[in-house]
Amino acid sequence: MAEVLSQNEIDALLSAVTDGKVDAVTEKTASSPGKSTSKKIALYDLASEERVIRGKLVALSGIHERFAGLFRMSLHTHLKKNVSVKIKNTEFIKFGEYLSRVSRPVNFSLIEVADLKGSMLLVAGASYMYSLVDAYYGGADRPYTKAKAEESFTAIENAMMKKFVSFAVKDLERAWSLNYPLKLNYIRAESNPFFIGAIQPTDSIVVVTCDVEIDSLRGSFDLVVQLHPLDSIQHALSINLTGQIPGEETLWKEHWHKELMNMDFDIRGVLGQTDKTLRDIRKLKKGDILILGQDAVSAIPVYIQEVPKFKGMMGVFRGNNAVRLTKDLSNNEGDSKNGK
Repeated sequence: MAEVLSQNEIDALLSAVTDGKVDAVTEKTASSPGKSTSKKIALYDLASEERVIRGKLVALSGIHERFAGLFRMSLHTHLKKNVSVKIKNTEFIKFGEYLSRVSRPVNFSLIEVADLKGSMLLVAGASYMYSLVDAYYGGADRPYTKAKAEESFTAIENAMMKKFVSFAVKDLERAWSLNYPLKLNYIRAESNPFFIGAIQPTDSIVVVTCDVEIDSLRGSFDLVVQLHPLDSIQHALSINLTGQIPGEETLWKEHWHKELMNMDFDIRGVLGQTDKTLRDIRKLKKGDILILGQDAVSAIPVYIQEVPKFKGMMGVFRGNNAVRLTKDLSNNEGDSKNGK
């Protein structure tokens, strides 16, 4: 028969019968004598929707990773410096809770998601703003901790932020295009969160914090996405897709076409050729005539990088010796009527 009460519990029960008092007894386990067992309690927030939202919108992580890579290339292209953009944290919270922990000075760039009737925010704090200014205009790392709470950004800093937000908007559209093509429009910038208006404090949002490193300069910005408008495209966000972003193939084709069009090639027309022995060459002297194996009125071959590409007729154009192309050897075409 299994033991119902431990020996300590039996002693405590007998003592309670005798004295009329019950003492708290710490139960000892047989496997670990002398050590009290403690249960670990995991806190669970019943009001939290994070697990549910993550399950429905699993593609968001891939979208934001693609955005980080594209935005890194944009910053590198325009700043001409080594740039690193990494996703630091992704959090699902209420917009009002997020605003309560934002410190000033701050720049809220409002981005409209036109087809979904929603909004996004690109939130830049002092460290990110000053890093961009120093990287763009040149300078050293600033003492960000000395920025006062009531201080606001200058007109030049806000104008420069608008320029880089335009890059971010294009990169966001490309990052989303693999799952769902969004049309994003930059609306305006605000320094006071109460003037945003497009997102209510009770709205659920996802906050994506991106760490940016530009050479020795460091900063971070937040991408805030309103979640309610994404319900209508939940089917497109339930699977994390990977692959080539639409438009990248065309972009690379245009790039290589532009590079090839600017390359230099060696083009030469061969008037003719003949074979001579070394004995014959040693006998040559000034005034001798070499007979070439080429008719004077026949087309001569034109070589591009030592590859025969055309045939043409010798002539004079504006006082210079020239060759009029009459046949394209690469396409095995006949004589050109236009002489091209």
